[in-house]
Amino acid sequence: MLSNDIYHYEQAETSAESRNKPNMAYDCSHVLDNNSLRALHHDDDEDQVHRTASQVVASFSKQKLKQEALKKFIPGEPCVVCGDAASGIHYSVSSCNGCKTFFRRVLIENRTYSCKGDGNCPIDKDMRCSCRHCRFKKCLQVGMDGTELNIERRRKRKIIDAPKPETSINEIQDDIVKDLIVKERKFLKLLTSTLSPIHASIDEALIDDLSTFDMFERFERHQLAAEDQMNFSYWRAKILSTVIEWAKSFPEFQNLSRKDRESLIVHSSFSNLVLSEAFHTPERFTDRIVFPDGLSGFRNLTANILKERSGLIPTVVAVINNILVPIRKMRMTEIEYVLLQAIIFFDRECISLSDECTKVVHTKRKQLLDALRRHLDSKYLKNESAHRFAALLLRISNVHKVAAFKRETLCTIETFNLMSPHPLTMEISKKYPDVSFF
Repeated sequence: MLSNDIYHYEQAETSAESRNKPNMAYDCSHVLDNNSLRALHHDDDEDQVHRTASQVVASFSKQKLKQEALKKFIPGEPCVVCGDAASGIHYSVSSCNGCKTFFRRVLIENRTYSCKGDGNCPIDKDMRCSCRHCRFKKCLQVGMDGTELNIERRRKRKIIDAPKPETSINEIQDDIVKDLIVKERKFLKLLTSTLSPIHASIDEALIDDLSTFDMFERFERHQLAAEDQMNFSYWRAKILSTVIEWAKSFPEFQNLSRKDRESLIVHSSFSNLVLSEAFHTPERFTDRIVFPDGLSGFRNLTANILKERSGLIPTVVAVINNILVPIRKMRMTEIEYVLLQAIIFFDRECISLSDECTKVVHTKRKQLLDALRRHLDSKYLKNESAHRFAALLLRISNVHKVAAFKRETLCTIETFNLMSPHPLTMEISKKYPDVSFF
């Protein structure tokens, strides 16, 4: 398939030259610091008036915070703020998800509250929402450490910012490339938006012809729940759902029959998934796949725990060895990546396509190959451009092989009831064509 692509492309290019020889991815822009925290005050308490939250934090013993940070969580332990069941150690203390989220939101959003009482409102499970001023005050009194939030946000910003320098859209002259870069920006934003749905099935995904990419401005980036961030099944389904929405944003795809659209999704979406995983993993990681929001399910986890959670350790290794490492060595750019993703999706080798769809896919793929060659010719000498063009197309074979391996592994896992993959993931896996690999 790939050799045919290269052959047909070069045949067409040779003919053209003979006729005309002279034409040779949680918003991390703001990192919390002490100066960014707003005043927490109480009108009747002179010591608290107009004091910033950072000053209140500084008034508590640093030694106490360190001791609390070293404390080990004991299941069943109460939240030290409200007395509800604690979910773990958050910001140095045993606390419930409610108080953890409240403390984090106050700091990040620079909230300011005042007490309508005497500044000593009771804070317990039932009354914790009655006075936000006193609740935050108690968070500080029991030792919640706001400096941990700085570290957490800086770490996420570094991970998210690290993968690849973004291409300036204004500098792109090729309309095809510009459109693909815009789609990639939307793709990354929708991946980390809680408002972008995970489809339960292919039918549900295709029932609406309008892509969420066309409603892009309505979506905002929101912090995902911790259980989703650490859930491999969640991210597979999330990426696959977003790949489908990405596909629906192409006019050529929208005009196809229902059957042809499903065939393309089933044939190509897993390949798009594994290439996305590899490309968007930051360069400083060579032994793991990092989730789209910048978090890694591998951090602080043993191999046994990872195996229990994902059931896909062999496929992760396959992605790393056969895709991530090779594209790192060749230093694949963002423009090359978006073109390769589209070339992979519009695959004329997809089985069970109608004759009409095959023609549409062939035409679109030729446009994408032309755009890739034009881009490479503008960046490299002719021999270097031809070599890189071939090297990029040869990556597609490994992408398809790893995708097939991942699909087969998922089917095995479900058969033996080792885990419960998302319904959309399993539907695509079971309909995926058999491919020989490794």
